[in-house]
Parts: sequence; C-alpha cells; structure tokens
Amino acid sequence: MTSTATPSLPSLRPLRTARTYGRALEVVGLAVLAYVPFLLSRPGMLSADTKQYLYLDPGRLLSRAPYLWDPHVAAGTVPHQQIGYLFPMGPYYWVMDAVGVPDWVAQRLWLGTISLAAALGARWLFTVLGVRRAGALAGALVYMLCPYQLAFTARISVLLLPWAGLPWLIGLTIRATRRGGWRHPALFALVTLTIGGVNASALLLVGVGPALWLLFELGRGREAARSALAAVLRIGVLTVSVSIWWIVGLRIQGAYGLPVLQLTENLRTITEGSLPEDLLRGLGNWFFYGGDRLGFAIDQAEDYALDDVVIFFSYAVPVLGFAAAVLVRWRHRAYFALLVILGTVVGVGAWPFDDPSPYGEVWKRFANESSLGLALRNTPRVVPVVALGIAGLLAAAVSAVRWRRAHGVAFVTVAGLAGAALWPVWSLGYLSKGVERPEEIPAYWTEAAAAMDEGGDATRVLELPGSNFAAYRWGNAIEPVTPGLIDRPYLAREVLPYGSPQSVNLLDALDRRLQQGTLESASLAPIARLFGVGTIALRSDLQYERYRTPRPRLLWAGLTDPLAPGLERPKGFGDPVRNTPVPQLPMLDELELRTPTEAPDPPPVSLFDVEDPVPIVHTAPAGQPVVLGGDGDGIVDAAAAGLLDGRALVRLLASMDDEELDRTLDAGADLVLTDSNR
Repeated sequence: MTSTATPSLPSLRPLRTARTYGRALEVVGLAVLAYVPFLLSRPGMLSADTKQYLYLDPGRLLSRAPYLWDPHVAAGTVPHQQIGYLFPMGPYYWVMDAVGVPDWVAQRLWLGTISLAAALGARWLFTVLGVRRAGALAGALVYMLCPYQLAFTARISVLLLPWAGLPWLIGLTIRATRRGGWRHPALFALVTLTIGGVNASALLLVGVGPALWLLFELGRGREAARSALAAVLRIGVLTVSVSIWWIVGLRIQGAYGLPVLQLTENLRTITEGSLPEDLLRGLGNWFFYGGDRLGFAIDQAEDYALDDVVIFFSYAVPVLGFAAAVLVRWRHRAYFALLVILGTVVGVGAWPFDDPSPYGEVWKRFANESSLGLALRNTPRVVPVVALGIAGLLAAAVSAVRWRRAHGVAFVTVAGLAGAALWPVWSLGYLSKGVERPEEIPAYWTEAAAAMDEGGDATRVLELPGSNFAAYRWGNAIEPVTPGLIDRPYLAREVLPYGSPQSVNLLDALDRRLQQGTLESASLAPIARLFGVGTIALRSDLQYERYRTPRPRLLWAGLTDPLAPGLERPKGFGDPVRNTPVPQLPMLDELELRTPTEAPDPPPVSLFDVEDPVPIVHTAPAGQPVVLGGDGDGIVDAAAAGLLDGRALVRLLASMDDEELDRTLDAGADLVLTDSNR
C-alpha cells in the first residue's frame, strides 16, 4: 500500500493573531485620541459641566435625586430632570470621589469615555455593515471628531450621551432584525438606559437613525418585515421597562412643576442657529454660538464662525461625503444618504423663523402649539444622525478603494480632513476658559458653608444678590456653589426659576429691587420671615460686570450703613478686597463715579442672621390674616411700609372669592391694597 503526501496549507493562526493585534491597536489609538486631548485641556481647572453638585458632593446629589419633591431648593420645588442623575453620571462621580480621583481628572475621563464610546460604536456599526477595517476606522474618526460635541463638552456633557449611543443603537437594531431573539433588544434597552435618563428629546431625536433602518427592513419583503416588527416589539417592551423610572419622573415634573419648557430657550432663539449648512458641518446649535458681555461662551465658536481656514475644512468633510454618496456603490448607501437628508430636514426645523418653508411653518405651529412640539423644539440635537450619515458614506468610500497604496491615501485623506475640521480643539483645547473654575473653591466659602449649616435646617438660607449665572471672581461655576456645600435649605434667584409660581414671583420682586438699587432695607427681614429664612448670605465676590448685578460696595453700604432693620450684625468670611471688574468691562459709569472712594470693601461672603426668624414649618393665626391686593411686588412694598412683619398669615386677594373675602374681612382681617398686579 502506498501513500501520497499532500502539501499542508499554511496555518491561519498567525494571520488571525495579526488581525487581532491590529484591532487592539486601533482601540488603543482611539483611546489615546479620546482621552489625551481632554487631559491636556486646562489641567487642574474644572469645567462648569452639567451640575456643580456632581463635583462638590455627588453623594448628596444622589441621595436627593430619587425624590420628586426637593425641600432643599427654592422654598421647595419639583426638580427638573434631577432623577436622571441616578444613572450613569451620578454613580460615576460618586465612585470617582470615593476612590479619591481629583475632580478635574474624573471630569476629563468622563468626557473622554463619551468620545471613545462614540468612536467604537461607529467602528463596530460600519464593520457590521461589511465595511473593511480601514474604512470603518476612518468613519469612526469622522464621527468621533465631529464638532457637534463642542456645544456641550464644557457645559452639558450629559447631552452627548445620545451622540455616543446612536451607532450602538443602530447596530443593535440591525442585529435584532437579522438574528431575532431577545439578546440584542436587551442590549438596545441597556444602551437606552445609559444614555436617555436626563433628556428625553435628545434621545428621541437620535432615534431617527434606528427608526429609519426599521423602515428599510419593512420594505425588503414579507419575511424581513415580519422580523422587523418582531424586533420592534421586543425592543419596545424592554426599552420602556428600563425607562419607566425617568418617564414617570418627567411626567410628574410636567404636571406639577414649573413650565420649564416655556421658561427656557424659545423656538426663535433655537431656529436662528439651525442653518442647514451649519447642521451639515456638525454645528447648527444655538447654544454653540451663545455668549455674554465677554464674548462667546465656548472658546472654539469664534473660529468656526470667523476663521476661513477652519470654515473651509469643516465644510470639506460633508462635501467629500456627498461625493462619496454619488460615486461609491454600496448596498447601504441609500440608508446613510437618507440619514443625512432626513437629519438635516428635521434639524432645520422652522428656519428661517420669519419666513419658513411650508414644512417649517408646520413645524413652527407644532412646536408653539403643543407640549410635545415644544419639548422637541431643540431640533439641532439631531445632528448626530447627520454626522453618522456622512461618516458612513466616507467609511464606504475608503473601503471601496481596492489598490493598497490608494487605500492608505484615502484613509489618510478622510482622517486628516476630520482632524483638520477640529483644529480649534488642537489649538485651544476642548474646554473653555469662560466657564471654568479651580478644582478647590476658596476656603472662605467652605467656612461660610459650615457656619450656614450651624443654623440648622429649621430655616432657610437666602443668598443675595441673584445672578443669571454664578460667575465668581475666582471662577465661573454657572450654578451657585452654596447648595452643593450645605445641607440647609437654600433659596436664590437664578436664570431658571425653581419652586412654585407664587414663591418665584415674590423672590423676583425682592431681587429686582436689589438689582435696580431701589430696595428699601426695611423690607428684607419681613420677606425673609415669609420665606422661612433664618440667614441671609451676601456674596460679594461675583463678577458683577458680567451680568450687571449690584456693585458690592454699594450693596454692602445699603445693608450695613445703617444696618437693615431686623437683621443681626454680619459675620464676614474672607479678607475684604476690592472686587475689580475685568479690563474688557471697566464699568466706569455714574454708579462707580458716585461711589465714595472711602466706601469700605465687603468680605467676599457675609452672613446676616434674621432676628426672630419664622421656621419653615410653622403655624399662624387664621383668624386675622392680612389680605393683600397685589402680587409679590405688593408684598415687598407692604413690608417696606411696615404693614407686614413676616409673621402674620398673608393671603392674596386674587385667590379669594367674594363670599370668602367678606367672611375674612368680617373676622377682622387687615386689607392692604397695592398698585401691583391684582
């Protein structure tokens, strides 16, 4: 018997190992690109991102987040979206704080992780769709380096979670329709749980991507349609199940809280920035171009608005994507092209606001005349869909180049253009100087916070003056730091009001007089008692020129020379120093010129205890109330005139019918008529 030798095939193991190493190196490279630029951006400084309480005391924020009534803020309030911080942002910062990671490092790692998740998700999606490695990596870089993130990185990074999750959602939708079963719908629900708890509208807008894929599946024939419908059912059941906790919270907030949607940016403001050409280059968000008297709030915005080179490269990426859509043959070309088209149409919304298209007019009415439309008015948050569409087309273009050398050139060209479009980041960093503070806040603030807590939680702290944003001389925190430092209930006027309409009206009336320099100090103690305030905190270290808040020396003199009636002598924290405005806003006006040169500088923080304070929980005689015809302005004026001391029950005339009014007056109530809104 003879045998014939058969040449053995070379082992494929070395090739597989090389591919595995290559993929691992790609992940490492993306991680370096995700984390290092953030870590090099403003080391040691803390960007005013999302919530100050995440950095000051994440445990306190987590302990309050589950509750839909917060007695610690604004004379009691139904919080807005606070429940969403239960996962993932709140636990992340709590763990980082527990293990001792510096806040600024924890923040950069958070931001880098979002960026890396976006890149890995895009790379995986393109691989699932058959794109070759270099093409998938190029597309991932285009998506990762999209300037869309700059609108939120420094201020509201939680809104970037849908951007990071979008490619994962589409990929899992594809797997769910093609493979069936519950695994991929369950993963879809987990991704939704991770990215959707804080802002429902951003989640719904990126949902355009998975929804469009399902529509394509429905058009592929009966079997594909059946699989798609089964996937929709599984995804829907699981996603609603893991989202019900924040959906219920959002519903309760909408029913019982202040109308936040009407109190924040309006449709005109949003529409002024939603230009179609800006949406295509990853911008178009009104927030990106916002600012104050010192200029753009986001440092990189000026380059994207005015620098011709940056503008050129930011347009080059979508233009190259359009070319790919025309020239490259790919079975998924129509899907990604429609992502770009549909995303742009949705993102444009009612632009131009004063002369919209027929579609824009319909959208304008929908947004202005319905709660759902108003909730979805921030249409530029659909830009991740546009960016992913362009990234997918460019990924396919690189993958379609078969000649090896040209393949490398195509990859370098696409990746280089994406990097060049983000040049402002490489020159300025990811973050912005105007919205940051040092990691360690001044010692006088922690000392003042400890003194406030010594007063107990039977009464509140009222912080004056109010300010749109908490821009301190030592850094811009956006939100006041005080609530993150104390356990005592806290009250202050901010740009977004909290509380009830009545408490907001009264607080605004008091603070308005303070801002205008017309406050009669005799009204301060009675109003404090009505609010259950036991301590008034005067913050004299604000950048008063930035938002035109009261001049520290003038306000200090108004409260201490003579001392406001009903207040005890203040306790100062920090050394009194001159609060000097920045050179760009010198504030050389009549107020400054009339201020005596010898007028004393106040301590950065001062605490005035209220004499005979009224506890938050208290009773008042119902038999002889004060019936006041007016609103908060009338209450402040009546207090200044000595008609209210803050201890008696005050009822507004508008809340009583004729029979109740007659009965109350017959019982000996005092009637006070004012010329304020009745």
